[in-house]
Amino acid sequence: MLSQELRDRHNVVALAVAAVTLVSLLLHGASGPAQGPGVPVSFVAAALLMVFLVPAVQVRLRALVERTPDLAVWIPAAFALYGVAATAALGASRWFNLLAWPVCIGAALVAIGRRSDGELPPLRFLGAGVALWILAGIWDRAVQIRVPGDARLGLAYLTCVALALFLFAIVHPRRSFDVRLGLSLREIAIALGAVAVLAGVAIPLGVLVGFLHWEPRWLGISYGVARLFGLILFVGIPEELLFRGVYQEAFSRLWSPRTGWLVASVLFGLVHIVKHFPPLNWQYALLATFAGLAYGWVYQRTGKLGAAALTHGVVDWIWSTWLGS
Repeated sequence: MLSQELRDRHNVVALAVAAVTLVSLLLHGASGPAQGPGVPVSFVAAALLMVFLVPAVQVRLRALVERTPDLAVWIPAAFALYGVAATAALGASRWFNLLAWPVCIGAALVAIGRRSDGELPPLRFLGAGVALWILAGIWDRAVQIRVPGDARLGLAYLTCVALALFLFAIVHPRRSFDVRLGLSLREIAIALGAVAVLAGVAIPLGVLVGFLHWEPRWLGISYGVARLFGLILFVGIPEELLFRGVYQEAFSRLWSPRTGWLVASVLFGLVHIVKHFPPLNWQYALLATFAGLAYGWVYQRTGKLGAAALTHGVVDWIWSTWLGS
């Protein structure tokens, strides 16, 4: 039965993405600053993230949790224990890095409450999402891995994305957590069309305010493809899970879809204002707000976080490859 389910387009794409990613992590995960036992520790979280992205696996795990409801608590608790044990064993740089694991995951579980088939109230949904992404911001240099495209990601970041998928795509399925990767041609066209429109607005605006300038950093086709792949998977999907999957969805339910779209876009811009702080980077915040509007529009038109993540990843690739700031 499972083998038949895996032949679905969304499952085939998700399995292919998982295979490419895991092979890349095995071959290149330990490089540069990402060295030592922190690499295999982080690999476990990355592997779970890849598994949770497969729709057929989500269906099977959802059925398992329905039969054994305690798993909805025990699995997040295991994530917390794993994080505390790993960061303690490898030398957490700050006590907060240890304490954040049980506190943030516990806060997310309290916000969600007991499992039910009803709709999760938007404020509780917001609370759980914010708690997880506070933990995702924890960075410890001893526990990281190199992902495709040369970025290095920490254990907390990878764990929180995997745990968010477990909680909101498996335990409490939210329609806003539709991360199916087998996009249709129409959805791909909408995503890339948004890239073109955003580029036509944001690039001239960025040059005008002195934030962008022509600075190509092309290092070859293989690196360029790997970087695009990594940006979609490890930047686009996680950030869209938060800003579109949680913020835009929750505020849309609190007020209206248009208000949710605008609020999520402004929040997306504001989190970029502290880049290279001080001073406040208002130029970056302005351009990020326009980008958030584009990502939110794609999500509204398609209902797919995967489409928004595609737009997000391509925009970041164009910026990081061809434009300096």
